[in-house]
Amino acid sequence: MSTTIAGFGGALQAGPVLAHWMKRVRAPLHTWSARRRWAVALLIGLAVFVLGAHGWVVADLGRVEASRAALLASTQRLADAKRALAQLPSLRREAGAARGGVAAIPPVPAQWTSADDVRVVSELAAQNGVLLLAVEPGAETGAGAQSERPLQLTARTDFIHLMSFLRGLTELPVLMVPVDVTIKRDSASLSVSAALRVYSGLHPAPVSLSAQQLADASLDSDDEEDVVFFDPFSPAQMQAAADSPGAAQLHLLGLLHDRARGLALVDTPDGATTVESGQQIGDERFTHFDASGITLAKGDATRTLALAEAS
Repeated sequence: MSTTIAGFGGALQAGPVLAHWMKRVRAPLHTWSARRRWAVALLIGLAVFVLGAHGWVVADLGRVEASRAALLASTQRLADAKRALAQLPSLRREAGAARGGVAAIPPVPAQWTSADDVRVVSELAAQNGVLLLAVEPGAETGAGAQSERPLQLTARTDFIHLMSFLRGLTELPVLMVPVDVTIKRDSASLSVSAALRVYSGLHPAPVSLSAQQLADASLDSDDEEDVVFFDPFSPAQMQAAADSPGAAQLHLLGLLHDRARGLALVDTPDGATTVESGQQIGDERFTHFDASGITLAKGDATRTLALAEAS
């Protein structure tokens, strides 16, 4: 029979080993070897790095989360803008239908040319009683929404129909802006020369007033303070200006003004004199000024003296 005796050597040996390591840990720093010092330094550095990286991520010091949130918000706004752009044609149709009596903006052809400019202007002139004598389209400049074409026209009409024609430009499928309009009184009508700029990539806001509606709205107002329609080219106004004493003898030689006051140098039959805003000159009063002339009023009649021109 064999007998195995388990001694307590393993348990007894654990005590000296633990004591040995505790002794090494408690050893003074100046007794540490170089390898031990490097190992401890690396462990401390690794712990500091891990804690710092964790704090960096938690505090979002690199603004990564903020950038992600901003990118998400921008993507959402872009999607909303695309969705609104896709709904724009239907919204225009609904707005035109809800306006009550005002037609919606006509659709713009895929390729809008100068021939379309001439066509819509001719139709608008015919609808508003304007006799076109000449329509001259020009060359296009720019691209996209910045593209524009000049359109020069000459016509004959009266003042009320001219105003209706200019208002009707806002009903056209493309934006047409009058930039230079010259009006001269002939024997029986007005001679009009106008330069328009056509922006085929832009659309005007629709406003519809015919010549008759424009006259009725101004003349049938119940409010006494409303200004009725005023035609400066009417025979009565022209005759009132012509009947003013000294009308043919006054010449505007110079004009000095700021935003509030004006000083005009006027040549009269009695010699040159200066007149301030609000002062009388003969039986007329200096009421208004701009960069090109002054306005004289006598009662309800007014007339304009232009620089270096006889009234």
